[in-house]
Amino acid sequence: MPVSSLTQFCYEELSKYVKLERITGFEDIEQVKLLSGEEGGGIKLYKADKIDRISLVDFKYERGVPIPHHNNEISVGAEIFQILPDFSYKLPIWGINSVIFKDGRYNFDTDLSFGFDLVMDYAFTMKYLEPFDAVHKKFLTHKDFRVVPMSETTTWVRTYISPVFIIAETTTDKIDTVFELCAEFIKLWVRMYQEAEKVDDAFKERQKQRIKAQYDGMRQTDRMGKILLGVYGKETFAKFFKAMA
Repeated sequence: MPVSSLTQFCYEELSKYVKLERITGFEDIEQVKLLSGEEGGGIKLYKADKIDRISLVDFKYERGVPIPHHNNEISVGAEIFQILPDFSYKLPIWGINSVIFKDGRYNFDTDLSFGFDLVMDYAFTMKYLEPFDAVHKKFLTHKDFRVVPMSETTTWVRTYISPVFIIAETTTDKIDTVFELCAEFIKLWVRMYQEAEKVDDAFKERQKQRIKAQYDGMRQTDRMGKILLGVYGKETFAKFFKAMA
């Protein structure tokens, strides 16, 4: 059966390596309506050993909404997949975020978010990220992607990104190349996951605090929050926020 979305692909790919379990209590946001009454997609949540939450986010707004930071061009949806680890282990977050435009363009960014300083951990960096360098360069120069210049990102994004960050534009007819990229990131993340051992409480707390600081800053500079609030309304938006917090 053909894959219908980025989130479905990532879910199926991760499931090859990790047994996933549905998180209950959020069934009311799996299929939601827009304020207009139209179907608006939703969020599904999973968990696993060493993983606190896996988020599958599929937002749909078929009439379209203008995106201010994309020259008010019309978006018809967004797809987000994120793995949030249990910070009792030395593991990064992996996520990919996308915006789908009415004209078929597909903008995305993907990265690993580390709760510890890679500069202070040369051995870890070289063990896991150095072997990924060839894959990273392959996609940075891929004919199906136009890599977005750093000048088009925010100061905060440029502050917290990792060495494997990618932000690019493509089109929906080239989505298989995005899937290929995701498969490589998942393989990298799973390698770290399979070898991760428990850390002490102090290290766990440092990881949590660094990620909290990153996300606090992201909320301050968030450019999509107001758009989603306007499309889904305050009540549904609050449920989304609770699920992803």
